[in-house]
Amino acid sequence: MTRRGALPWVALLVFGAGWGLMQPLTKIAVEGGFEPFGIMVWQGVSSLFIGGALAARYGVPKGRAQWLFCAQVAVLGTLIPHFASFTAIGHLPSGLIAIIMALIPIFALVIAGSVGLEQFTPLRVIGVLLGVAAIMIIAATRGQVGAGPLWAVGVAAIAPLCYACNSTLTAARGMAGLHPLQALAGSAVMFLPIASIAAVFTGQLRGVGADLPSIAVIASVIGHTVIYAGFLWLLTRSGAVFASQTAYLVTGFGVIWSMGLLGERYSPWVWIALVLILVALSLVRPTALATPRAPRDTAPTS
Repeated sequence: MTRRGALPWVALLVFGAGWGLMQPLTKIAVEGGFEPFGIMVWQGVSSLFIGGALAARYGVPKGRAQWLFCAQVAVLGTLIPHFASFTAIGHLPSGLIAIIMALIPIFALVIAGSVGLEQFTPLRVIGVLLGVAAIMIIAATRGQVGAGPLWAVGVAAIAPLCYACNSTLTAARGMAGLHPLQALAGSAVMFLPIASIAAVFTGQLRGVGADLPSIAVIASVIGHTVIYAGFLWLLTRSGAVFASQTAYLVTGFGVIWSMGLLGERYSPWVWIALVLILVALSLVRPTALATPRAPRDTAPTS
């Protein structure tokens, strides 16, 4: 394999490992006193400045349709799912959050299939059922796997549901002519003021310093923005089917990073759930594409 041919595979590994690292970093931040709206403020700052700089050559979103799409990404790609995942991670092991986040393509298939954008095949239906079984195992054995209350499992599942809704709407309606980096920066313009006001009124606004939780916040928000930009390049370079394989890596690395950095250890039930999720992902993967498509907002977060 040539160096050029190996580059997408190296990028796939790096992006999967990088996104998998976001869960334990967020766990460190939350356990260190940072709260959902406070973290979202810093995420908005990172997306606005880094994403805005990367998207500068595309210009500012224009017109009602483009700003409506930015609003969609702000709500379904950031505000609701981030609040849900940042809340749940305070009560659940980081590795379990990584497993639950793997529901994104499963939810996306169910939603897209319901509106006629994707086809349900026997193997895909089995994949969906395996994904449901994995979450039922986590919910039913949460006391044995070290998980928190049942409501936290439900709240954690809101995030992948929102991301799946966002992806389905994007697939159905398009991006109103926006480049994904424009949408990233444009959505930050919209959700940053909302997150800032909410953080002030709830007392969650917090500055960053040189302590470990602050470093975790800075690393996670900057890392996400940079990795997201790289993921968009991979979509353009190698197509959606190839790039979708990051789902396996994000889940696997999320569990591995959580074990290495946080010392998390899991019961056999968690490993059973992880295997079921990975098999489910292999069965519900996107339909093969003849040629790479223009990049879409298919990343876990905005």
